[in-house]
Formats: sequence, structure tokens, C-alpha cells
Amino acid sequence: MNTNDLIHRYRKETTHRIIGLMSGTSLDGVDAVLVTITSEADGHVESVTLEDQVAIPYTNDVKAMVNCLCVKGAADIEDLCFAHFGLAHWNGEAVNRLIEHSGVERDSIAAIGMHGQTVWHAPVPRTFPGPEGSLAITGTLQIGNAQMVASLTGLPVISDFRSADMAEGGEGAPLAPYIDYLLFHQEGKGIAVQNIGGIGNVTVLPQGGDEEAIFAFDTGPGNMIIDQIVALGTSGEQQYDDGGAIAARGTVSEELLTQMMRDPYFAKKPPKSTGREVYGSDYSEQVLKQAEALGLSFEDLVATATAFTAKTIASSYKDFVLPVTALDTVVVSGGGARNKTLLSMIQGYLPEGISVHPSDEVGVPDQAREAMAFALMAHESLMGRPSNIPKVTGANRRVVLGTITMQQL
Repeated sequence: MNTNDLIHRYRKETTHRIIGLMSGTSLDGVDAVLVTITSEADGHVESVTLEDQVAIPYTNDVKAMVNCLCVKGAADIEDLCFAHFGLAHWNGEAVNRLIEHSGVERDSIAAIGMHGQTVWHAPVPRTFPGPEGSLAITGTLQIGNAQMVASLTGLPVISDFRSADMAEGGEGAPLAPYIDYLLFHQEGKGIAVQNIGGIGNVTVLPQGGDEEAIFAFDTGPGNMIIDQIVALGTSGEQQYDDGGAIAARGTVSEELLTQMMRDPYFAKKPPKSTGREVYGSDYSEQVLKQAEALGLSFEDLVATATAFTAKTIASSYKDFVLPVTALDTVVVSGGGARNKTLLSMIQGYLPEGISVHPSDEVGVPDQAREAMAFALMAHESLMGRPSNIPKVTGANRRVVLGTITMQQL
């Protein structure tokens, strides 16, 4: 079957099974979901239903290798080449485990929507020599070779979702808002869908608004700094603050928190996006030095890093969301949804009347949302429909996202 045959067959059906794959900036591993997407007679999506999910955590060795790729000068081009193909095996294994776990027939699955592992995201232009003078170039790089994944699974793969948006002047992020309206909107209520992975990003569903009223942006670091400080403070024995237990034993340093909040990113108006290239290990090591100068304990530093994530989220709402729409609920997804101390701090920084809930409480497992989003984007790609939101990414227009890679016959 070639690409044209796949698309022709796909568009004739109204019920589709798609696998979505997500590897986030937390470098936790690969999340895989199996979803059923049903369409109306005109082809537009009616529902997205989660059938099953699995996750494969990265080993510490893989985390270290990928983390080096996200730091300037820490890795070379050979490392990148091997990681590009090596991570394809992790994605392929996640797909194969999911199919085995779910018990569905492989032939019943139409395709895979794979995000890949972001190693560099550069939405701020830099100059590059062009054929007729200097160019202002932005870029993004997600690795995990799609042809290898197709070969390992026997399924078509749609990947490289962010590039088409960036080609139209957008930042290529956030993209998950496309699914949030389907999963979380409630008539007459203002909802903020806050993902807390390595980076935090929010989708705003305004009161009384339709899909065109959605806006979204990266709020700043999510778990990334907390995780890195925990790893540094425990010599790698712990990779994250389980449930927020370490932070709960500490006291927030208002002095350090104030210094951290001076970051100019937080005053920048949306659309905006950021990543590990800004808030990676170099940033965390600098925070650690500041904490040592202030005489903070390990627990106090983790508490302050947790408060930093919470305050950047709440401040983003106060500056850019609440002037546009009232909020009734914040729905939290991603690994941060499991950090009770972080959720409590977010609640404490928000104005009264706004409740904070993990996405589990509204029927969407916290680790499933982003993988579900890329399953939906793969569906829309096969249907030939755009799935970026220019108001969110800053793109000039809506475009079909992703590149289709067929399995070898």
C-alpha cells in the first residue's frame, strides 16, 4: 500500500484506530496510547476515546545521553545520529507493547502519530547565510527516525508535526491545544488546561467561547528544574520529587524565588514557547549556586523550585489569561499532576474561586493527554485538514501538519 492508497482508504471510513506517541521534555520515557476516533458524515471529529495506554520509562543511561544532546557542546554529531535511530527502537517497542497489552489486531490500527524526542527548540530567529543574503531562521528538532519505527511496527508513521507551522512563521508550539477543546471544554465555564511536563504549557478555553477562541502558550519550566535539582542533590539516586514529598519538608526562600521570577520570559506576551535549551542543566546549576550562597538546605531549594513552577503558572494566568476570561477550573495533566505539593502551591497562588484538579479527576489520565493529541493530529493529517491554531503558535495560517512515512513492503 502506498501513501495515496492509505489516504484514500482512510478517508472513506468514519471510525479509526490510531496510536499516539509522546516523549516529553522531562525525558521520562515514551508514552503510547491507543485511541478510537469517530467522525461525523462531513469528516469532522466527533469524539476521541482512549482505549489503552502503556509507558516505557527511559533508563538513566538513555536520559543522560539525550540530556547531553540538549546542552550546547555536550555532545557531537555522531551522538545525535545514533540517538536518532536508537530512540526509534524505544518508540517502536512502545507501539508493540501497546498492541500486545490491548489485544487488538495490528491490522485494525491505521497509523502512528509520533511526536519524537525534542532535543532543541529555537523559536527565536538567528541569522543564517542564504542564497541571496542573510536569512532569519527558526527551527526545532525532534528525533526518533520515523522510517525505523515504521519498519519495527509494520505501520505508517506520521511525524515531524511542528515544522509545517514554523514554515508559516509560527513557533511550532504549543500543539496539544487542538485536542483540549474536545476533551475538556464545558459550556459556560472558563477552563485552563495546564500541562506540567518538563515545560509547563496552558490551553485556555474561555467562558462561552468556541474553538476559535482558544489560546495557549508555554508558561515556563514545569518539572524540569525540580527534577534536575533533585537529581543533583541526591547524586542521581532520585530523578524526581515523588508526590512533592521533599518540597513539603522545606521552606520556600522568597529571596531566591524573587530572583528567579525576574526572568524576562515571563513578561513576554503570547504566543511564546520555550524549552530545555533555556531551562536545562546549566540553569539548574546556576540556581544551585545561588541557593548555596543563601545557605539553603536541599529541602528548601526543592521547595523553592516547586514554588517557582507554581508561581510562573499563576502569574501567567494573572497577566495573560484573567484579563481575557474568568477561570472556573484548572485541569492539570502531565507528571506534575502527581506532585501534591506543586498542586497545592498553584492553588495557593491563584485568586479565590478557581479550583485545581488533576486531569484524572475529569476522566483523562494525566500521562495520556499529549500522546492523544498527536494521535488526533495524525488523524487530521490523513484527512488533509490543518491542526495548528495560528492564534496559539503565531503562524500566518492554518496548515496540515506532519510527514507520512510508510512501512517497507
